[in-house]
Amino acid sequence: MSELGRDLAAALDPVVFGRRLGFEAEPWQERLLRSSAARTLVLCARQVGKTQTTSMKALHVAVFEPGSLVLIISPSQRQSDEMLLRVKALYRGLGRAKPSRDSGSELVLENGSRIVSLPGTEGTSRGFSGARLIVLDEASRVEDDIFASVLPMVASDGAIWALSTPWGRRGWFHALHEDPLNGWERHKVTVYESAQYTPARIAEVRAALGSFTFASDYECEFGDTDSQLFGTEMVRAAFSPLVKRLELP
Repeated sequence: MSELGRDLAAALDPVVFGRRLGFEAEPWQERLLRSSAARTLVLCARQVGKTQTTSMKALHVAVFEPGSLVLIISPSQRQSDEMLLRVKALYRGLGRAKPSRDSGSELVLENGSRIVSLPGTEGTSRGFSGARLIVLDEASRVEDDIFASVLPMVASDGAIWALSTPWGRRGWFHALHEDPLNGWERHKVTVYESAQYTPARIAEVRAALGSFTFASDYECEFGDTDSQLFGTEMVRAAFSPLVKRLELP
């Protein structure tokens, strides 16, 4: 295949693009990278390759869609910057010209595309619009008001990826998973779907952690947190439509 043909193949397929950078995607990563969904939920275990996959997607959009804006939002600036560092490393692997601007929280490519890392705070996250891709990393820990402020930032033809381990049955990330008719595409990657985990490693992790932590962080189950005094089902059972609301005089 000619160089032009390879470039075209990489432009059309982020999996091919990844191979050119030495990234051999696992089956779940191929499905996610090739997804054309506008809204995507990724419920995934720890250390399965989430950051690498998302960084590849962010760079693919920035390289092959000139002038595009990609936002990376995490609960903290440090977490967002870590993903941006991964994106920068991949970009250097392309061997292209130096970026137009490279700061701690922003990468501007020669084609005008920008990749910006932001903390999950409402004041910092406001002020952007027309994003081609918004990545919400550790999404279960991004507060509801931040998620609400992020939604208007995406372009009409843009995409939102929300990726995370569970963090109890609460918040918008859990609510979106509970509603099968909301139009969000779902991906679930437990340790059993990831080539990063052998049976021996799974057994080691399971033995080292409590049942809640393993079920949440490695089997991707939305359970009650260890800090809850009353379980979710017990709280729900305490409510009854037969009890009238107390009206103050």
